[in-house]
Amino acid sequence: MAEFRQFLCWSPIEAATTISTEAVSPSPSVFFATHAPLRIRRRHPEAKTDDPGTAVTEEDVRRDFLGRDTPNGVLLMPVTGESGTGKSHLVRWVHELTPSTDKRVVIYLPKTSTSLRAVVRTLLDQPGVDSPELAQLRADVDRMSSELDVESLERRLINELSEAVAVADARPGQGRVLAGPGNLALLLLDPHVRDHLLQKGKLIPRLAASLLSDRQDGEDDRPTAFSITDLPLDIADVNKASDKARRLLSLITNRPELQTAAIDILTEQLPVAITAAWNMGGGRLQQAMLEIRRQYAAQGKEIVLLIEDFVVLQGVQRDLLDALIEAGVRSGKAELAPVRTLMAVTTGYFARLAETVLTRAKAATPYLYDLDAGFDTGEQGRSDITAFAGRYLNAARVGREALDNANIANGADVPNRCVTCEFQETCHSTFGASVDGHGLYPFNWPTLRRAIRARPAHNNPNSFNPRAVIGEVIRPVLVDHAHALRDGSFPDQRFSEDYRTPAGEDYMLGAVQREIEERDHADASRRKAFLEFWGDAPDQITNLDPAMHAAFGIGLLDLNDLASGPGHTTTRATEDTTPGRRKPASANAQELPRALAMMIDHVEEWQGRHSQLPQTTAAHLRGTIRQAVINRCMWIDPVVADPQSAELDRAWPSNSTVVSIEGAASERLPGTADAPILFKRNPSNATFFRQILLASVGVAGNAAAIRRLHEIAEHHQPDLQRAVQRHRGFSNRELILGFRASLLGAALAGHAWPGMKDTELLNAALADGSGWERADGLSRTPQWNRLWEAHRSGRGELVARLRDSVGFTRGVRGNVRIVDGTRALPLVGEASQEWAWERPDKLPSWATKAVSGLNQFAVVADAQFADLQHTLEKVRALLPAGVSGAETVLAVDQALRAAVDEGLGPVDLPTFRSLLADVRQRDWKSIDRLERDIARVAAAEDDDSRFRAVLATCAADRGADLAAIERFLVAGNAWLTERLDQARLKTGGSGESAALRVQEVLRQWAEVGA
Repeated sequence: MAEFRQFLCWSPIEAATTISTEAVSPSPSVFFATHAPLRIRRRHPEAKTDDPGTAVTEEDVRRDFLGRDTPNGVLLMPVTGESGTGKSHLVRWVHELTPSTDKRVVIYLPKTSTSLRAVVRTLLDQPGVDSPELAQLRADVDRMSSELDVESLERRLINELSEAVAVADARPGQGRVLAGPGNLALLLLDPHVRDHLLQKGKLIPRLAASLLSDRQDGEDDRPTAFSITDLPLDIADVNKASDKARRLLSLITNRPELQTAAIDILTEQLPVAITAAWNMGGGRLQQAMLEIRRQYAAQGKEIVLLIEDFVVLQGVQRDLLDALIEAGVRSGKAELAPVRTLMAVTTGYFARLAETVLTRAKAATPYLYDLDAGFDTGEQGRSDITAFAGRYLNAARVGREALDNANIANGADVPNRCVTCEFQETCHSTFGASVDGHGLYPFNWPTLRRAIRARPAHNNPNSFNPRAVIGEVIRPVLVDHAHALRDGSFPDQRFSEDYRTPAGEDYMLGAVQREIEERDHADASRRKAFLEFWGDAPDQITNLDPAMHAAFGIGLLDLNDLASGPGHTTTRATEDTTPGRRKPASANAQELPRALAMMIDHVEEWQGRHSQLPQTTAAHLRGTIRQAVINRCMWIDPVVADPQSAELDRAWPSNSTVVSIEGAASERLPGTADAPILFKRNPSNATFFRQILLASVGVAGNAAAIRRLHEIAEHHQPDLQRAVQRHRGFSNRELILGFRASLLGAALAGHAWPGMKDTELLNAALADGSGWERADGLSRTPQWNRLWEAHRSGRGELVARLRDSVGFTRGVRGNVRIVDGTRALPLVGEASQEWAWERPDKLPSWATKAVSGLNQFAVVADAQFADLQHTLEKVRALLPAGVSGAETVLAVDQALRAAVDEGLGPVDLPTFRSLLADVRQRDWKSIDRLERDIARVAAAEDDDSRFRAVLATCAADRGADLAAIERFLVAGNAWLTERLDQARLKTGGSGESAALRVQEVLRQWAEVGA
């Protein structure tokens, strides 16, 4: 025996060809097989749309339309309603039951005959009437249709629209500035404005295509009015437009009231433009229709005109209406045939009809028939809706061919496929059936109701729109979702995406969804959709009818551990239980603070109905989670100074850049996409939010949420520390730049250079330099000293921030007491890889002053090195390598004594003796050290090694010895060289022997300096 499991009692292909969203499309048999009584109200034309009026049937409308007297031979009966409410269906139903007779000519204009040629030929091609004028008009329309293509018609429409706007009467109000040939009309002729109006999807191209071709099933209705998107307010390069057009565009763009006026003017003149574009002006169609009425009057016939969509007459409406409302009885004699017109027209379009038309319509029929129906979920509404759906479901099962063969159009009964189905009893008892005996499978009443509301027409979930029900619910499920049902994956993810929880319907509570996830790891998403739509979103986890589970291949859950309620309903006695229909917290929800209870409701709506989480609730949750992370953070990994509240507000704000909640308000802040804490819209997070809200007021039983909050805080405290570091400019990249600047400054002061240990470099980098003075300052170049002074002026702030970045303070204003070497040493090591400065794209503000001029650091270092080389050359010219300083000092001292005795001493003897005494205390090995350092530069193998050696040579503080030695050697050389010549002249006389001794000393000195 077959099993009622994943069963298709229809062919998806047959369903697609049988079910149409348009009343005019199906064959007569399918039309009558799917026809369900319409919900029609008879009401006064000026009554409010919510006026219930009087409920009538289709037969009431037909009888009233055909039997009512026609005052002056004119009856104009409107059928109004929004698009898709069944207006065209009613007109076709009347047409199917109203044939032409020897006393009545029926003219039927289906809504698919949108081309102007089809409309005019339908009106004019009537049996028993003809004239040269009618023949000529038909020929002209045929010729225009064959000669015009879409692009040509688009251009003609714009040209004629410009002409119509130019001569139209000025509208009252501020829109008067748009009137006349030099304003809005001129704007339409600007080439760049025209290009905008002709873009794909704009009104003019859509209208032109509709006027030339009949409407196909599934295509949108013909556009009847301009909208704000049709206005040329966003031209890419407005400067290319003419001066006049540019000024007018600017005026319209900046004044919303002029935009509205422009839309109204263009819409009002659109029919005039269509008529002119087709060369049907001058009332030609009006005269033709009056001629037809005259000829039928002579034949004793009346005209029954059935218009499925009044919009198809766009372009000929005025002429046609003028002919239809023309009084046929004159001086007591019927000169024109009576005309009964039943026309379907949207509510908004009907309100825009000319007052003369409305007056005539009201005079003949003091009411209209309105099909705008509310969504009635009461007993009668449920019966009507399931009967409507059941007929279409049955038609899909039977198929178009079988319906046509059943002769339904001629009154035969509609076959019911369920009667011959072996699963009828199980199916109907499980899924339900309509009053006509048509099974609702794969729907049931909750599913049908929810799906209809989930895909409402005109964004109104409280209205019943037959076209939307067919096209958005019945047909997609039978066609698009059939394979999922057959394969055992229905309702799948696509179903859940297509049919969200609608407004006005209960949603699945987050606690119930989480329970499903815990119990059904393999098929949780299907079970959620199944329970929400087919189970009507129960408050507790439950199994539905076992036959329904079997039909969809969804297993029954073992719920024996749950407390059982009536029927299949069971609920779990845990902290997540939510007794009562849609109560936010617990049985004691009424005891919660009102604001908190409202926030819990917001969370459930956010999850269950996919509504936006309001700002107040989102802000509260973000603040709670943010503060938990702050409270958990110890600020020791890495060690940094504790931030204060004002700094935290800036670095770790309570908004979506820190805690992002999918579907919450205020989620569009820059940086939200990179928020460190992200909550998706899902049952688990909804339960978490609900529980931390309850915990905030001391409600017990929310330990799981508290644990999760602690885990979140633990996990994200590094994110908080990084955020504070970024705010302070303490990212690793910024700190490396800061340490590099500090090291270069320390090098200028003689406290750091390449080759030092990282610990020594760290000490130098974190020293503020307040007591630093170079002992060799007099031997520094002016550029070197200026660069050091410039750096020194900003070093205090630089070092203070570096200390804060890697140090730990005590108290609010305490100094750094501990340095986190684990973090600082790698940063210093990275910084010391380069001993030059290139200005980065982004520099922390606290380092800006200290790096002033550092881009010249390498140039200054090279200049200082050149100066040291020159100093060494001067010293070595006077003191060759291998000559000791002590010997030199002794030789000069001996020469000085002998010279003084012979009167050959220095001119400034005290100063020279002072230099001699000072140089005895100096470290003459400083010359050798400088020489070795310079030799290392010469031995460097590459540019980088050379520069590091240069900097090490320049940065080292040489002390005052080298300069003092240089001064002494230069002064001694100058004195002895000068006196050497004088000594050579001292021969003979009493001083000759002394002079000889001096000459010997000078010879030795000369040899020393050679």
